[in-house]
Amino acid sequence: MNENTKLEETLQLTLESLREKQYSRESLRRYRIKFNGIIKHARHMGITDVTEELLQTYIDDDKNVYTGEFSILKQRQHIRTANLIRSYANNGEVDTSRKKGKVASDLVINDSYIKVLDTYVVELNNKGLSDNTICSYKRIVSYFLIFCQNQHYEFLTDVKTGDVHDFIMYIYDHGYFKPTTVSSALSGLRHFLLAHESLRSFAIELPTHLPRECKIIEVYDCEEKESIDRVFYGSVMTKRDHAICLLLMETGIRAVDICNLKLKDIDWHKDIIYITQQKTGKPINLPLRNSYGNAIADYLINERPKSPAEYVFIRRLAPFDKLEGDGSTIREILLKLESFAKIDSSKRMSGSRMIRHNAASSLLKAGVAMSDISAILGHSDPNVVSVYLSTDSKTLSECTLPIPGKGGINND
Repeated sequence: MNENTKLEETLQLTLESLREKQYSRESLRRYRIKFNGIIKHARHMGITDVTEELLQTYIDDDKNVYTGEFSILKQRQHIRTANLIRSYANNGEVDTSRKKGKVASDLVINDSYIKVLDTYVVELNNKGLSDNTICSYKRIVSYFLIFCQNQHYEFLTDVKTGDVHDFIMYIYDHGYFKPTTVSSALSGLRHFLLAHESLRSFAIELPTHLPRECKIIEVYDCEEKESIDRVFYGSVMTKRDHAICLLLMETGIRAVDICNLKLKDIDWHKDIIYITQQKTGKPINLPLRNSYGNAIADYLINERPKSPAEYVFIRRLAPFDKLEGDGSTIREILLKLESFAKIDSSKRMSGSRMIRHNAASSLLKAGVAMSDISAILGHSDPNVVSVYLSTDSKTLSECTLPIPGKGGINND
């Protein structure tokens, strides 16, 4: 690998190569997010080139950001991403072929289990199931057989009550599946258990419904907000980025709606911004506050390149088109804001989602009605905003029921 290759240029060219190979917009968006993670590592290391040390550091970042535990899924994703970048840096073209490595079935070493697994796969093929379904079922069953090996069971008849429940906790603990993807895999395990008479009774231990994963809503703390305010009062950001960050911080609108904002959408006489949200298709009217209104005007008058483009915010370099509709440019801008404010977001979410959470929390603290906050954020269900109560202990305490009686339990 040529270690004098500039990192950000290589990442951009890697994305272009993936686009030429007709990767979907969603896949490209996900790789942009991963590439931003690599850029963070590079900044922390104080380098601007693609180096093997940088890629290995990125691969070694294999801990779940919430639990701090090793995540095999994160490790695999980082290895895959590093291999793509490495291949472009070496050959000038992305090698998208999968590198042959050990799969779950390779770890099944008990002779009787190997035969059971082979027979099961033949049965799935005979049923005419799709390759993806067979692969998913084989994987979950392989992990179950590995679990049985770890329990020192010689045969499937050794499985006992509670083992299926313990197995589900086992795959969670080892990061083999995400809570959002395990449901379909467990269908394969159910199919496997019901196909074996000695295991049929244990199918009852499989959950009929898996609860959705809920994360604590994160916002900037007081010290971080003060640091961000200092950045806004300074002059380290471009006028465009300054206006975008202020608009996002104070309204919480989605990044894609920032990209789609047109010059005609701003009514300077009535102090209103008209937006039709791309996700919901619903129109909303935002007040044109002095803060971000003045910042937008400053950008339009003093910095925006001369261009026939109808969009407010455009690229700084030719061609002067609208910003990327998937929000990747907006994310880069917000990461710069956090970097200028010396905010470490390596252990939590960052970007427009964090900004939306912060805006919702600020609006809630200011006494804005949940229905109005919901309309601004573009939630189809107004009750979704209630999750932001967890960011405000004072407001949350006002939602609790009073203790009956005079300071104690009413015994009547």
